Amino acid sequence: LHDEEEGNLGYNPRKKAILSPLSNMGPPSPGVIEMSTDRNTGSFREYIFDQSIDELEKNLSEIQLDHVIDAVVPMEFGDKKTKVIRPFKPQRAWLWRQWTGTIWQHGYKHCLVMLLYSTSVYGFCFLLADIIPQDSLVSVAQGFKYLMTLSFFILTFFLNQSYALWRDIYNNCRALQGSTDDLGMLAATHATRVDGKYTSEAEATLNDISMTVKIFHIFVYASKSRRFRALHTNRALKRMTQRGIISSEMCEAIMKSEIFHGDRVFGTIEWMMIKFQAGMDDGSLKDAGDLFMSHVLDTGLLLRKQFGGFRGTLEARIPLAYAHFVQIMVDTLLFIAPMALYKDLGPFTIPTVAIMTIFFGGLLDVSKVMLDPLDNEDYCDGVIDINVGVF
Repeated sequence: LHDEEEGNLGYNPRKKAILSPLSNMGPPSPGVIEMSTDRNTGSFREYIFDQSIDELEKNLSEIQLDHVIDAVVPMEFGDKKTKVIRPFKPQRAWLWRQWTGTIWQHGYKHCLVMLLYSTSVYGFCFLLADIIPQDSLVSVAQGFKYLMTLSFFILTFFLNQSYALWRDIYNNCRALQGSTDDLGMLAATHATRVDGKYTSEAEATLNDISMTVKIFHIFVYASKSRRFRALHTNRALKRMTQRGIISSEMCEAIMKSEIFHGDRVFGTIEWMMIKFQAGMDDGSLKDAGDLFMSHVLDTGLLLRKQFGGFRGTLEARIPLAYAHFVQIMVDTLLFIAPMALYKDLGPFTIPTVAIMTIFFGGLLDVSKVMLDPLDNEDYCDGVIDINVGVF
């Protein structure tokens, strides 16, 4: 990022360096941005916390903006290490060795707390064995069995619902990508050629459409992922213009428009439709008649519908009452487990409660993580989130 020849600080795609995102800067504003790059998995993560777009406009530096932009427009294309989600290998030994980005990593603290709690309960019951009525422990154990059966059924159903939402979001992302690919194919196959090569006018039209598709995807995820929220700022738009990602014409049109940030996606869809029509009018795209333009418009309407479904699904992930009920049920089950298991298991109650915490608590954690596919919550970061920068 530092050009030694000219001595200025800026974006230089010819140089490769792994720098701290906050190097050559003063102390960052608290809670604004934290970045890390994992070169082994190819993932690139930025966490932009609860900052509004106006606050990000003021707080982010040029280096930080470049890091966010690099995540959606990588300097090196075709990198096989860039994955949508963390891959896995089916071998048992490989899976057992994993720690980072797993429920083991994020659930061990809860497991340690439950170990201490179950040890305390066991010691209390052991020391007061002559005072505590044994019938009461039998009653607690019986109630525990009923609650465990209910919890197992509801928790597995909750996990299924959570995975269905995660899969819906992933499918919506791929559907948006596929629809824009359709527009690209329509444009490429109808672009005017001479001797098998695009004319200069056709190439300019294709570049405009390609640029609009790119900014469409940027706005889709900037609207719903805090990771890319900064790309809605005017400074980010100007920076993308400097780097040739969008044209100065589009940048100026976006900044002058009074469209709400979350609705800029619809403006880019309209821009694509207009570019197709303009290409047919000036001859850079072959005039294939009304049927061709009808296909283009249908694809544009499909894009609008798909984005609406994507946005709506994220805005209504799951009712609060449902998630609240499951959380209380699992916590209650684990809370009474040491008392319920003491009479039958004795000292083995302690490791048994720890194992139950790993599996029941871990199952609930996996479910809640799947309800946050774009990693917008500070909860089990980097476990199952989708790397939308790939799209």
